[in-house]
Formats: sequence, C-alpha cells, structure tokens
Amino acid sequence: MLAAMTDLRAGHYDCALVVGAELEKTVPSDAAAHNLGAAAWIGHEADQARFIWPYMFEQIAEEYDRRYGLDDEHLRAIADLNFANARRNPNAQTRGWEVGSLADGRADRADNPVVEGRLRRYDCSQVTDGGAGVVLVSDPYLDAHPELGRRQLARIQGWGHRTVGLGLQQKFDRSASDEYVLPHVRHAVQDAFARVDVDGIDGLEAHDCFTPSEYLAIDHVGITGPGESWKAIENGDLEIGGRLPVNPSGGLIGGGHPVGATGVRMLVDASRQVTGCAGEFQVEGARTFATLNIGGSTTTTVSFVVGAHTPAA
Repeated sequence: MLAAMTDLRAGHYDCALVVGAELEKTVPSDAAAHNLGAAAWIGHEADQARFIWPYMFEQIAEEYDRRYGLDDEHLRAIADLNFANARRNPNAQTRGWEVGSLADGRADRADNPVVEGRLRRYDCSQVTDGGAGVVLVSDPYLDAHPELGRRQLARIQGWGHRTVGLGLQQKFDRSASDEYVLPHVRHAVQDAFARVDVDGIDGLEAHDCFTPSEYLAIDHVGITGPGESWKAIENGDLEIGGRLPVNPSGGLIGGGHPVGATGVRMLVDASRQVTGCAGEFQVEGARTFATLNIGGSTTTTVSFVVGAHTPAA
C-alpha cells in the first residue's frame, strides 16, 4: 500500500491495484505454524518455543505483566469480543463456530488447550487461506473520471510506518525507561494521526494475531493511557456501539489471518465502515477508521487512517 501510494503521489501512475494473498491450509496446522516461524530471528531467540509466534506474543504479555500487571481474564474478553463480532461478518472464518464465553474463568476447557504460557487456542488467530485487494487512484485520475465521484469511496487520510530490529528482547531493553512497551508502534500510529485533519477516529481494525497484540494496540493507539488497556475492555469501549469499536469485523482471531492478505483486508474493512457498507458489523455513523498492522514481533508496523471521500463541489 505504501509503495503504491508513493508511485501515485509521484505521478508515475494514476491507478494501482494492491493485492495480498496467503495459502496456509495446504499443510497440517502444526506445519503451517512452523513455516510461519521462518519470519522470526531463528537461532537468536525463542529456541525453546514449541510454536514460535504464540511464544513471542506470550513474551509481550509477560512484559506487560512485569511493568503494569496483567489479568488473563482481559485477554479472554478480547477473544470473546472478536468471536462475537465475527458472527456478524459473512466473510469471517469463525462465523459459524460455537465458542461460547471464555472469560470469567471459563477458558480452561478441553477445546481450549494451552499453546504457549498463558496463551490458549482461542487466544490465537486462525490458520487461514484468503486474499484481499484494494484499488488506489490519484486525485487527477478521480478528476478525470467524474462518474467515480458519484460512488461511495474512501480516502487514505493518514499513514505511518516504522521498521526496527528483529529481536523482541532488544525492543524491550530499548523501551525499559519508556511509558510504552513498544514505543515505535506508538510512533507509527502518531505519524498516521498527525497527517489527518479530524478530531478523532470512529473505530479501529487492529492486528490481533494473538490477544496480547490487541491488548498492545489499545493503549498504543491511545484509547487508554499506557498499561491501562484493561480499562477499555472492562468499560465496553471496544464493542460495536462502544466509545471506540475495535475489530468489528472479528479481526484476525474471529475473521482469520491469511498473513499476506491481512493488512490489505484491514483497509478493505475500514473502507467499508466509512462508506456505510459493512453490513451487520457496521459502526453507526463511522466517518474515520484506523488500521494497525504489524509484521513479526512488531518489527514492521504500519498504520492507516481512512475517511469517507467527499466529492468536490
């Protein structure tokens, strides 16, 4: 998306198609998880992990617990909300699943075994096949095709990007004196928001590859203060109809996580929200939506702000 935007803004092209796709289910789930582990810093960290990415995000939960305290029930509540939202989304992988409640001590059950540390099966996003595409056009292209102006369109209003080192513990060490666990994630979001001339956002599609990554997103986006993500969970702020809905689509846990397509899919769903086309998971009155997408252990972080396009008079 960032590369296509750069070409359009430079005038090299006036229209671009960005596609993301992933095939994971051609092998058993254990093998798929192992293959995805190739994106980690192999030989340098997580050597003791059975499943590397659940292990890495368990480490993020541990860091939160060390700095601020963390109640596992808040992670369970995140999973509950995303599975509930997914039931509204006809494209969600888990839309027909009967998961039931995981919070209030009901996470310890036969269909929800421990994967790594405190993370259980339903704290994890799904092994998924899928694809998504977005068509981007420049303002000159839109001016030259006035018929498009009569359609429901979304506009990318803001964007932010950070890339840092692979090592997760190195990130923790560098942020030891910072109020945010991973300040570069915060900076990517702040970059995106700083480009936008609006008072706030109406919702967020966050990268909940595991429940701790959504817990991270809550305070790093600024829904709460640092280390206070639990407040938004307990207050119902993240629900559709709440103060700032997060993952009304069901996110990666409820919707599925075809890794190469997830960032594009987030923008598709954000665009649906601001154009009033999200169907049963529509956030009423949404005019501005943000996305927060991460790669690896937040080695690459990209945030977008999408708004409803207002045609020129």
